[in-house]
Amino acid sequence: MWIRRCRRTRGIERGLVVDIRMMAVAGLRQSGKAQRWSRWRQLLLGALLPLVPTESVAQGPLQVLAFTDTSSVRIEVEVPNAATLVGAAVNATIVNETDSTHLWSGELGQLAVAEGDVGRLTARLEGLDPLRWSPESPHLYRLTVEVAHASTTLRSTARIGFRRFEVRDGRFLLNGRPVFLKGNSINPPDRTLPDSLDENPRFAREYLQALKRSGVNIIRLTRHSQVWFDVADEVGMLIFQGHYGTPEGGGATYPPRQPLEQSLQWYREEVFEPLVNHPSVVIYVLSNEQAAPEISYKSRGHEEIERFLTNVYRELRRWDDTRPYIGNAGYGFGRSGDVCDLHRYWGWYYNSFLSYYTLRDPHVCWRSDRVQPITLTEAVGNYTGVDGRFNLVSRSKQPDSQLNWTGHAPDSEQAERGLAHQALVAKQAIEITRRLRARNPYLAGIMPFSIPFYRWWGIRSFAEMGSKPVLDQFAVSYQPVLLSWELWTPQVYAGSTLRPVAHVVNDAESGEGLDDLVLHYALVDSAGTKRAEGRLPFPDVAYYQAVGTRLEIRLPEDLPTGEYMLRGRLERNAEVISRNETPIFVAGRDFVGEPARIDRTVVLYDPRGATGAALRNLGVPFRAASDLAGLDPEADLLVIGAEAWDETLADSAEALRAFVDEGGRAIVLRQSADRFDPSWLPTAVRLQTEELDHPLVYPGGRPFRNALAVNPERLDHPVFDGIDRDRLYLWSDYTGWDEGRPGFPAVYPVTSGFVLTDRDHLAHTAVLANYDHGLEGVALVEMFSGEGSVILSGFDLVNRSGIDPVADRLLANLIRYQGTNEPHFVHPLVTEKIVWGEYGSERGLVTGIYNGLLLNTVPEIPEGLRDKYPLRIDDEGFHFAGAAGGWNTRPAIQYVPRGRRPFGPYEFTLGGAVRLPDGAGAVGEGRVWLRLPEDRSRMVTTVWNPADVPLEIEIEVNGTRQPARIAAGATVEVETPLPRASRSLALVYRGDRRLVLLATDFQ
Repeated sequence: MWIRRCRRTRGIERGLVVDIRMMAVAGLRQSGKAQRWSRWRQLLLGALLPLVPTESVAQGPLQVLAFTDTSSVRIEVEVPNAATLVGAAVNATIVNETDSTHLWSGELGQLAVAEGDVGRLTARLEGLDPLRWSPESPHLYRLTVEVAHASTTLRSTARIGFRRFEVRDGRFLLNGRPVFLKGNSINPPDRTLPDSLDENPRFAREYLQALKRSGVNIIRLTRHSQVWFDVADEVGMLIFQGHYGTPEGGGATYPPRQPLEQSLQWYREEVFEPLVNHPSVVIYVLSNEQAAPEISYKSRGHEEIERFLTNVYRELRRWDDTRPYIGNAGYGFGRSGDVCDLHRYWGWYYNSFLSYYTLRDPHVCWRSDRVQPITLTEAVGNYTGVDGRFNLVSRSKQPDSQLNWTGHAPDSEQAERGLAHQALVAKQAIEITRRLRARNPYLAGIMPFSIPFYRWWGIRSFAEMGSKPVLDQFAVSYQPVLLSWELWTPQVYAGSTLRPVAHVVNDAESGEGLDDLVLHYALVDSAGTKRAEGRLPFPDVAYYQAVGTRLEIRLPEDLPTGEYMLRGRLERNAEVISRNETPIFVAGRDFVGEPARIDRTVVLYDPRGATGAALRNLGVPFRAASDLAGLDPEADLLVIGAEAWDETLADSAEALRAFVDEGGRAIVLRQSADRFDPSWLPTAVRLQTEELDHPLVYPGGRPFRNALAVNPERLDHPVFDGIDRDRLYLWSDYTGWDEGRPGFPAVYPVTSGFVLTDRDHLAHTAVLANYDHGLEGVALVEMFSGEGSVILSGFDLVNRSGIDPVADRLLANLIRYQGTNEPHFVHPLVTEKIVWGEYGSERGLVTGIYNGLLLNTVPEIPEGLRDKYPLRIDDEGFHFAGAAGGWNTRPAIQYVPRGRRPFGPYEFTLGGAVRLPDGAGAVGEGRVWLRLPEDRSRMVTTVWNPADVPLEIEIEVNGTRQPARIAAGATVEVETPLPRASRSLALVYRGDRRLVLLATDFQ
């Protein structure tokens, strides 16, 4: 702050200011405490005063703060050591920075010197007629203040802008007009940028201009930077800024213990005074209770914290009422300040993007009836790294979240899928929030907290950063006039009718209403050919309003199976003012395939009749049964219909068990957790009950019963024939839902997911599809017992009969697979070397949390950063000494998979971080089951010990154990003979959790 004052009052050259500011910031970081900043100020003052050109050094530097609105300015002048300036005249001039035209000049008054020899003056100028500052027209003025007395003259120049940013009726108004905040929350300076660019005005300008071109109108900086603030003033970028952390002297569960006036002084001098003169800074932030536990309103001491922040807010508001305040960002729920702010990572750490629909009710945020604008100053997440893959930072919830959304897709696909999911969640979060303004007019802004650029360290200019697809998505979803498609039937048959809702959100920069609108739409195939198209008049849309209208688009009967895009363009007077698109998978009527030869008779138990109708729709012959009498284990396939479990089946549990043991095959379709009795199944399971989407944070009950983005653990398995991973993300709604109705669309592929409650049962269980954090939720398994097997499905298949071709195909595949007499195998056949941690190489051997083999990740640290971030390893993995996190604070460092560690048993916290059970020792274990070709006779396992002490490992094959000792830092190959009598192996790796399994080869 002191450097800012000097530069604005005495004209220090920009380069010197930048260098000194960087020194000051470095010292502040090293000290770790903001209160030590005063020591740096004293040292810098002594060092710099001889270098600063001035007309007098008898007095301290002249500080000028200007609090502006659209037609007035309150000017505060302060001069330390001003005993000789009592009664000095204070004059001011305000000129337009562009053309030097005068706005005002004259005397402000006389300097009054109070106790401590501090000279002060407060003056207010009203009735001014300046050009207003806005993102569209960032007009700036130069305010020059002089204090003249006898032979002493002090002068200070500040650049200011005239604008009013206020809260009124639950909305943000900029210069009297409502404005929706379209933000980006992860930005420089710092974040592993080269020092040469951190405070570089040209870099800052190019960076902010690129964000503006992508529709962003507000940002948050990592820290205070006068260079970045100045550039934001110049280019017209709004900023919300302040203190992100616990208040100085306080903690996550208690407020500062110092007198309130001391805290107020800290906030004024250290946090907000450096921001006052910048018209770009439009929102102040008092705190972000981010230390654990982050959710301060539930934690011990939250009432004290709330009282403290409320008192601070009230006092600061008296000092500066030209900006609204966020009291406790993310989790304060508007109790303190002017804004109700949320941090929600729906679609990343927890929930799905559908949870944004809970924002229809403002009381999701409000904790009273006080009307406040609602913002999400952190959202989206999905932290992709420099190569596009999710950044799998150790000691965090990142690896767990990656599994939730891109699963065990091969490494070659992880970058593309990670970037696509990051962009998809940004799209849905932004567009849903903007559209919902029609139902909740208090939704006022969203600021994704994600990484929009690839490269940070080692670059020489902004052009070398390279933008990710999420930035391109910003450019679409942040359009001033937004055309947005709402379509919950993304997988349909040719010849069906699409009924999307086209929404238009009017945030036009002109502030005008929209009329004479025409919507053009077209269904386009992968080659760019239009397969269907049309146009229709669109209703008028007033400024800051959202309007939707439903369309009906009949698809041609002869459309070939493939991926299509529904594209729209909105025209006004023949001018295109918005474009958008949404993908659709269209299947021909032959997609499901002809009913294959089924060796067994399908016996269906289905009192409700819905499953029978679905099978008839697929052309599957079956015999309906009212009980289980007469089942033939060698000839019958028993299908227990969706929601069919009743007392008759409950009374037949022993008969069901015997049927399977004697060679019978069964399929159990989706059942309700409150009725289904799984005790007869060969594998112990528990059906889950908690909902994926809701307005809360970490409500418990994970994994959830329903899921998007289901992971096909064995994609080459017959049940997934003709179905790839993309087709298991989002299924078609069968309820006719739109966002005007409560709840959520029925688009979850899985609605009755379950967990395995006995990990030993993996010995006779094939996990075919799973989901949620760490892939703990199970969607589809085949359980083997005796001579037979049971498939248990949590997929919502029957309700989509004839609607979603992928659901139909999966149901048909299940019947075909279980209905043959071909042999089924519980474990995968391994014919090539396993590279642990490479999902494609693992071939479905590791099915998530149940195997106990934790993915090991290591950071790829660019040259030049390695000395800055020394590494250490413990039983939680590799991490930087004395530092946590890194997925957003150090985006130039990407953690990548390298092997797996024998870690189990372990569990997850509600947020997804790995947690060991109480009393767990240093030794963990991991287990897999597999099959081998006949010609393999030995197993070679490559083990790495990254620790600085020798560690022990024990490798067990079908009950035979072999110990090995791995020297510190060594990588060794442990050879193990294989039993000749069996080609089915049960492998157990048992050892110190720091050990890393790199590869296993069967020779």
